[in-house]
Amino acid sequence: MLVKQVPDPSLVTVSPQGTLLREGVPSMLDPFGRMALMLALKMRDEIGGTVTAISMGPKQAEEVLRKCLEFGADDAVLMTDRRFAGSDTMATARALAALISNEGYDLVLCGMQATDGDTAQVPPELATLLGYRIYSYVSEARFGDSITLIQTYERYEQDSLLETPAVLSVCRTPEGSPQLPSLKDFVRASKAEIRTVTLDDLQLPERMTGLKGSETKVTKVETYVRETIRTERIDGSDPSQAADIILREVKG
Repeated sequence: MLVKQVPDPSLVTVSPQGTLLREGVPSMLDPFGRMALMLALKMRDEIGGTVTAISMGPKQAEEVLRKCLEFGADDAVLMTDRRFAGSDTMATARALAALISNEGYDLVLCGMQATDGDTAQVPPELATLLGYRIYSYVSEARFGDSITLIQTYERYEQDSLLETPAVLSVCRTPEGSPQLPSLKDFVRASKAEIRTVTLDDLQLPERMTGLKGSETKVTKVETYVRETIRTERIDGSDPSQAADIILREVKG
């Protein structure tokens, strides 16, 4: 399953090239990535298997991987290389797809989006590159002879039978998930070795990732300030007066 280390949104700044300046900024495990982790652990406990936490980022991203190990992930992989820097969503998906293909994972869970970008593009891009099915807005899973995924959309929910290989884009923390790591997992995580993967390990051309492989560029970043708009409630319960009320309001 995939997680991401994101900077504190109140302290992050943007470079002239449109990339986030993360150096020295306190970071955290992305909330949607934590949701995906909780679902991955629940699925492992129900049907078996192992949970490998994967993150692509600088060396300091080890912190979020250890947090995943504290919650019960079996092992962790850090994809780190200066040549990954500046990757847009497609360049990121290419690198992740290369690792997933090399490792042979057939079920990939990730957060619906990351709070430092909010594009929600990596999961479908990753599924397309891998040739996997994509299940979006996954909020829960039910277990029996098969696995049923609950996908929560804006106005309705949909039950889908899980077929692998697949990418699951998770939008909610499953019910009954642990809120704090156990002491046993905390101690194990502090001693665990986190495997490091570089661009050379992936055998991916440098032109396919990082800034060189990014097809989108951020040209401008603005801070949006919400303005308060005055509203007035008009009683239009009498249909015979409705037209007169509308005309009066339009004319001011």
